[in-house]
Amino acid sequence: MTIQSASSDVLLPAAAVLYGITPREQTVIRRAPDGPAVKQIARSLNLSLHTINDHFKAIQRKTGINSREELISSLSG
Repeated sequence: MTIQSASSDVLLPAAAVLYGITPREQTVIRRAPDGPAVKQIARSLNLSLHTINDHFKAIQRKTGINSREELISSLSG
């Protein structure tokens, strides 16, 4: 038997169910580990900067995670 850390592909869907993260919020989270600025995420999703920030705030509120770095770290497994 081998025990290893779960990947973000496994963690994100589980976290989404557990915390009620919406599909759009999941899309935003999936872009975060790549390290682009919020502005770049907004541009790539054709959304406003304010909308992306609102998604991050909602995710933080739902999960209790206080920063983007902590979010990325928690999903890195």
